[in-house]
Amino acid sequence: MASTDSPSLPSDANLADFTESIAWTAETEPTAGEVIEKENLVKEVIAMQDSLRALLTRVTSVKEDCTKAESENETLQTYVESVTKSLATSSSPAGAAVGNGVKRR
Repeated sequence: MASTDSPSLPSDANLADFTESIAWTAETEPTAGEVIEKENLVKEVIAMQDSLRALLTRVTSVKEDCTKAESENETLQTYVESVTKSLATSSSPAGAAVGNGVKRR
């Protein structure tokens, strides 16, 4: 009894193509030049991966610095607004009557 899941054999018309397929050819041994080229490519890929890791680390560091600077800028902006309001209040006519405690001649 033949199973329907088993692969079918090629027909006689396709048999010549099937037997000459690259799947049936033996692999050739790589030449010394190919081995050296492959080793150089692997070294280059590893160097590029290391560079990419370094860049990623730098980008992460810069993002953290930027976030910190933004937070500090918000704090400074709040402080500047507070000082500006304070100065505006002290230089108003009502604030001028109070003065700063120094007598003028």
